[in-house]
Amino acid sequence: MNDDFFGVGSQAYVADYVLKPGDAPDGSACLLLYSGGLDTSCCIRYIQEEFKGSVIALTCDVGQTENFEEIGRKAVDLGAEYIFKDVKSDFYTKYISKAIRLNACYFDGHPLASSLSRQIVSDCAVDIAKQRNLRIIAHGATGRGNDSFRFDNALLSRLEGVKILAPIRNNQLDRDREIEFARRHKIPVSATRNSPYSVDENMWGREIEAGSLDDLSFSLPSEALAWVKLPPLASGRGRVSIEFDAGLPARVEFGNESGRTEVTNIVEAITMLNTFVGAHGIGLHDHLEERASGVKVREIHESPAATLIIKAHKILEHASLTSIELSTKRYLETRWVQSMVSGRIDPVVHCIDEFANVANRRVAGEVTFNLTAGQCFIESLMPVYGLDFRSIYGENQDVCYNQDLVAPAIELMDEPMRQALRNHEIASKVTSALPVSWRQGAAPGEGGWSSRTRPDRSLRP
Repeated sequence: MNDDFFGVGSQAYVADYVLKPGDAPDGSACLLLYSGGLDTSCCIRYIQEEFKGSVIALTCDVGQTENFEEIGRKAVDLGAEYIFKDVKSDFYTKYISKAIRLNACYFDGHPLASSLSRQIVSDCAVDIAKQRNLRIIAHGATGRGNDSFRFDNALLSRLEGVKILAPIRNNQLDRDREIEFARRHKIPVSATRNSPYSVDENMWGREIEAGSLDDLSFSLPSEALAWVKLPPLASGRGRVSIEFDAGLPARVEFGNESGRTEVTNIVEAITMLNTFVGAHGIGLHDHLEERASGVKVREIHESPAATLIIKAHKILEHASLTSIELSTKRYLETRWVQSMVSGRIDPVVHCIDEFANVANRRVAGEVTFNLTAGQCFIESLMPVYGLDFRSIYGENQDVCYNQDLVAPAIELMDEPMRQALRNHEIASKVTSALPVSWRQGAAPGEGGWSSRTRPDRSLRP
């Protein structure tokens, strides 16, 4: 390929699953995970010219706001076959629903989004590869982020013998060179040097990175936002009620003084909430994500619907589950999030899913929020299986809740703690009476304790 765009990266392909030049006969078909953006559009040309292969471009609708006809035309104009799949329903059923039950948020608070979509896209790609007997799958992930881990691991665990091609990663490309390559090859892309943001969007969240955000001192780029309105553009008051059944939203009602809307199709509800809740300034997260390499990268996240739904679920869950259930679940949630973020999906993830399914059987009821500019407040909480006073004892709590039992319970249950405190004081006195060498860990015969230097047993209880 006579172009300085490719061929300058590392040629030391150390992984057997990575497709190398010469591995595929000329004309081999390659399934490309195609978003229509800068990276994957450049990949089409690379596969055609470097590998002399045909390209099947697969685009999955995971809820992103895109003109899929235009994306399809671009792929066909670049010489690829185009396949489009609407996977929003499967995305919710297989991954978003689990994320809700597990309150799946990154460690500083934003709901997971892109890491979940990589799983459903990989599912779809493997299904097509099996149907058409394809063994080469390409993607546009770079080596700088976590997507290489997510896509590679997802594909390798689902399709035996697959060869993976990642042109952007393999050639260590940056966005400036990609933009120049696209211009020279007349590939239409939305990224420019003046607006170089990389945006990944699905129904559960919108992530913005790269460009000016690589400078950690850069101000929040409001021009890059699509869902969340910042003051003074944020709307006035609003109200959202979310009804849960077995830990999942079953009905959503939202509105303001202009009217109310009720939705029972949750995929539609999520899309509508992104607009409605975002208009009230809720769901914006500006944070540093840790890449697989340990490098911190600034990302802006818009997730209005996910933020509110997970907040409601967490509140209802707290009202319904015991403290032991909650503390156990919080640990497992962290492990599940780690797997999704890194793409290293350990089999324990399936065990965590089952735990979450059982724990969420009692997470049912309704949570209602009042929304103001950038804030949400609980208006009402009505758990079906609540552990609050009213749920346990009914309206007449004074009759049902026998306060005479409190003092005996304290005497019985807390006596070991009080004895432990007494023992602590006695043990402290014993330790202070020991020779310094003994307290510092010297062994017997080396300046340590002996029968003659042992502390007075009369100090012991």
